[in-house]
Amino acid sequence: MNDNTVFLSALGSGSSGNAFFVESPEGALLIDQGFSRKELLSRMERAGCDPGKLRGALLTHEHGDHSLGARVFCDTLGVPLYATAETILKLQRTKKLPKLVRSFEPGAKFNIAGFNIASFALSHDVETVGFRLEYSDIAIGIATDLGCVNENVKRHLRNCRALVIESNYDHEMLMNSDRRLELKRRIFGFRGHLGNRETADLLGELLDDNSRLLLLAHVSRECNDYDKLAGLCAGRLRELNRENCRFSVLKQDEPSEKFAIL
Repeated sequence: MNDNTVFLSALGSGSSGNAFFVESPEGALLIDQGFSRKELLSRMERAGCDPGKLRGALLTHEHGDHSLGARVFCDTLGVPLYATAETILKLQRTKKLPKLVRSFEPGAKFNIAGFNIASFALSHDVETVGFRLEYSDIAIGIATDLGCVNENVKRHLRNCRALVIESNYDHEMLMNSDRRLELKRRIFGFRGHLGNRETADLLGELLDDNSRLLLLAHVSRECNDYDKLAGLCAGRLRELNRENCRFSVLKQDEPSEKFAIL
């Protein structure tokens, strides 16, 4: 380890809850709070993450699998929630808004816990955003809910030491599922989610010699298969000659290890 080591832990990721703990030598951030306060704190303890280091909480959008614990968690720990104006309005209407709130527009840049943070719009629901976090020469890209990828998204996700990107569904499993046709269309539509094949194809444009960690997020338990996705990703990394890039398929029910990003 060196003085600029950054740590990244997925506390859980999937359709029932998402949260990521990112830590620099100057403090930490919690990106999304899709579990209860009690569950978030329990998973932090299991992953070796210190909630006392938190300087803020970032929210990608207002869906419950990303925002469930935002109010109680932030109020209990006294940390501000950073969210877009539309997300704040929706949380306010449902009485889920914490006391300390900082509003930003998609595309805004700001600094928390030593991280230079750039937000960018994603094609999901209203004002869904992704984040690029930079500390020294280390960049982390995070995009967990997106139906398609434009050039602006690619620009923010390229040249990242660590990349968190969704790989939500296997197309055949989705189409053979018992889900309603309109829901299937939403999932693979413009405002839905990326499937395994779309994500695998995208890696050729995003990964480079600087890439060291790839985390596949928001994996559906009903319409995907962890082992099948891992095999697809390993094969794709071999094709791209990126086998020096470690990867992990994130689980819904358990936190990941605490990854050191050098």
